[in-house]
Parts: sequence; C-alpha cells; structure tokens
Amino acid sequence: MNKNLKTKKLSLFLVLTTILSIFFSNTIVFAANNLSSSVIFATNPQIKYFDFKKSQFTPPPRTDFSWFNKNIVSVHTPHHNGYDSIVTTNESQYIEGKFQYGDFNKDLENEWISIYEYSLDSSTSHWEKLTRLKTNSDGRVKYTIPNSMKLAPGLHLIKLYVEGDGTEANMYLQVLDTSKKYVIFDIDGTLTTSDFENVKEYTSELTNINYIPQMYSNANDVAKYYSSKGYNILYLTARPYWLTENSQRWLLEKGFPMGLVHTSYGSSLLIGQAAADYKANYLKQLQTKGIQFCYGYGNAQSDVQAYSNVGINKSNIFIIGSEAGVLGSTPITTYSEHLKILH
Repeated sequence: MNKNLKTKKLSLFLVLTTILSIFFSNTIVFAANNLSSSVIFATNPQIKYFDFKKSQFTPPPRTDFSWFNKNIVSVHTPHHNGYDSIVTTNESQYIEGKFQYGDFNKDLENEWISIYEYSLDSSTSHWEKLTRLKTNSDGRVKYTIPNSMKLAPGLHLIKLYVEGDGTEANMYLQVLDTSKKYVIFDIDGTLTTSDFENVKEYTSELTNINYIPQMYSNANDVAKYYSSKGYNILYLTARPYWLTENSQRWLLEKGFPMGLVHTSYGSSLLIGQAAADYKANYLKQLQTKGIQFCYGYGNAQSDVQAYSNVGINKSNIFIIGSEAGVLGSTPITTYSEHLKILH
C-alpha cells in the first residue's frame, strides 16, 4: 500500500478517535454531574417530598351512594381536589374540596365526605378525624374548624375521603405563627416543556390515552435545591381548579419536593393579563400573612409582573423559554446550567 495513503488513513483514524474520546468523555461528565446532583438531593433529609400517608390511614366504613351517583356518576374517572391554604393563627381555619367525575366533570352531589388531619411537623403524628359532611349541589364541601379544635402552627396534611367509593382528595393547610420564606414556581412552560403540555394531558383523557406532560431536564432538582436550603415551595399556576389533582400527581411522580399547589378557582385556563392579575392578587394576599417571596420562576411576562409586584427583585426572577429575560428578568437557558450557578 502506498505510504502516503497509509499515513492519511492513520491520521484520519487518530482524528476520529480523538473526537469520539471527547464526545464520550463529555457525555460521562454530564451524566455524572446529573447523577451526583440527584444523589445529593436524594440523601438530603432537609427535603420533604409529597407523601399522603396512605399506609397510615384507616378508612371509615363505606356508605352507599345514591343509585344515580353509584351507577351513572362514579363509574367515570374521579377528579377531586382540595384547596391548599395558608392562614395565620389569628384567622379562621377552613377546609374546602370539590368532587366530580368524568371527562365533563359531573359533580358528586349530596354524598358523605370524611375529613382527616395529619400534622407534618410532629414526630408522633397520626390521622385524626375532624368531621364528616355532605357535598352540596356543586359537589363541594367547606368546613370551618371550630376555635376549640384549631390546628397548631405548622403544616398539616388534610385528607377528604369519599365514603361511597373510597376515592379521595389531599390538600395542605399551613398555619403560620412566624414569617416563612417561599420560592414560587409556575408549572406550564416553566417546569413542563411547553404551555401546551397540560392541554395534551387533558385531551388524552378524552381519548383514553395516558399522556404524561414532559418535564424540563433538572427542573425538579432546581426545586429540590431551594427545599434543601430551607425554603418553602409554592407551585402557582393559572390552570383551572379541576387540574389540581393532575398537577399534584405530576409533581409527585416527577420527584418534586413537597409544596403548596395553587390553581385558579375558575373552570378555564387564564392567560395574559388575566393570569398576571390572578397571580399578583393571590401573592399579595399571602404577603399580608407574613410570607416573604424570595425567588420566582416562570416562562412569561405575566410571571415577571406578578412576582415583581410582591417585591421580588428581577435578578431573582428567572424566566425560561422564548421569553427568557423579558422585562429585565434573569434568563435561563437550561436548568442544568442554572443549577451549576446556584451551587
């Protein structure tokens, strides 16, 4: 074989070997970095995860549904939700839930709901039954805890159990006796890869396809980072109330740290200025209770407006996606890179 040809082949081989070596080396380092973050967070006792204490729960005896609810309503997929809330020790403590079934959200009317409480800040906690009451014509229950039974300061898990079929909704009630520091995360387009992931999920229910919204890589690790530093987490979304259960389940399955989930009280998705106003009003309401908002994550101008209105500096407002950096906020290219900056 010609000597020059041999030399060219050897040079080409060396170049290809070098390229492959660099590629696999970078891939291994990237994977190692991600694995190392996951391992660190997984072993950090400071981080609390969603846990609805099902193994410790003993359900009450079943009560019969009405014929209509048994044979027409409850044969469909349940869509129940509680409403996470924050109150001070001086305020009334109330628990509210909504119960419905099927793709068209048929309300569960005039049926028994048992309500239980579990303190998440006590080492000797167990489930305590608070009351039982019937849903109204809108499928809702609302219970104001009597002053003599008021819950102690801290975070409480509330279970609203449907006696007729054993389905349930879970919510959190935070009782404040001191100021708390929170980090806010929008969900759609911020933790999920686009604003349309929740639409895909809901549409998939209509066609009986189990679609799971896609998560931005390392988005859960960013939330874990703040949880590991002692911050409380608020997942604030303009999704309608009937997507509360889906949102809660998605956060749990994707390994996000425990946090309060707040959706719009209405039945339709809010966008634009309506979303900004809704978020700003809710955050201002929490501010009056002593909540300090330190950081905010979003993907839209409406998020920047809502967060800056409650005093979050724009250097601490992080925006990902096509509007990254809008209105002077801090842009995020990827959560993997952002996580390195945080560390």
